[in-house]
Amino acid sequence: MPATLSGEVKRVLRRVRACEFSTLARTGRPVTWPMAFLWKPEENEFVLSSSISVARKAEHINRDDRVSLLMSDFTGSALPGSAPAVLVQGRATAPEEIMTVDGLEDFWAELFRKRPAGALEALDPRIRAQFHPSFYWRLRITVTPEKVWAFRKDAMGGTALERVA
Repeated sequence: MPATLSGEVKRVLRRVRACEFSTLARTGRPVTWPMAFLWKPEENEFVLSSSISVARKAEHINRDDRVSLLMSDFTGSALPGSAPAVLVQGRATAPEEIMTVDGLEDFWAELFRKRPAGALEALDPRIRAQFHPSFYWRLRITVTPEKVWAFRKDAMGGTALERVA
């Protein structure tokens, strides 16, 4: 898939700091959370991480693995306002293995690259003391994309939807 994506779409996937991650509830209704993510084009996957203290995402994925990631908020990304919003639809896995740093090194490195202050916060004992230790016990969520869409502004000021992969 990555070879078929335009440079414009790849820039969005590399630079956006967070996505709107949607899973499906038992009723079939989408449930959405803002989440940090790592795009690994060489492995054709996205990696997200969820605290075990809010493991509802993993429960949804283990029941129905269909998910989506929407990259539409370009705050702090240095992307121009003309950049397309990108929607990724795919299948997710959320093993029940609890991780901290081990097993999530790639995710943390990307998170701190996109948000350098996060590294300082993670190392500051005063800030860490504000969270229950379970906040740092994480589940690794891996998404394999099946479809990728770009929402571009058209000449009339509307939005044109295009499947790009």
